[in-house]
Amino acid sequence: MAEEGKKQKNVLSMFPQPQIQEFKEAFTMIDQNRDGFIDVEDLKDIYSSLGRDPDEKSLKEMLKESPGQLNFTAFLTIFGEKLHGTDPESTILSAFQMFDADNAGELPEEYVKDLLMNMGDNFTPDEIKQTWKEAPISGGIVDYKKFTKIIKGSDTDNV
Repeated sequence: MAEEGKKQKNVLSMFPQPQIQEFKEAFTMIDQNRDGFIDVEDLKDIYSSLGRDPDEKSLKEMLKESPGQLNFTAFLTIFGEKLHGTDPESTILSAFQMFDADNAGELPEEYVKDLLMNMGDNFTPDEIKQTWKEAPISGGIVDYKKFTKIIKGSDTDNV
């Protein structure tokens, strides 16, 4: 329960209070049976009210975005990830792991800097400088497991 509280606090800090209220209203509108969770039946009902009839497979696919039951905290988390443009934690971690042959959870700072500046969406020197303010770097080594949690706003105590 304490873990859920920490996660909820992080999620709630991603949005201003009026926006959280809007999300709560949207969640309540979708949660047709008012059980505190959005399930396939809720999605069927909301789509039906909009004159649409998606197949059950599509509805189940939508719900797979949530790691467990889709309660309000999970709903906010999904919207936070979508609106703030970051990939799920597992995707970010996998990206770092591709360059970590020893699977040590660490990479040399200069190597990560080179990757960020020369692969994919290239970072500018200013973006690197800003990123490094938050990065867990010690002795020229980036702890990418901890860094991933920082990026996602997750609990870094258990890394």
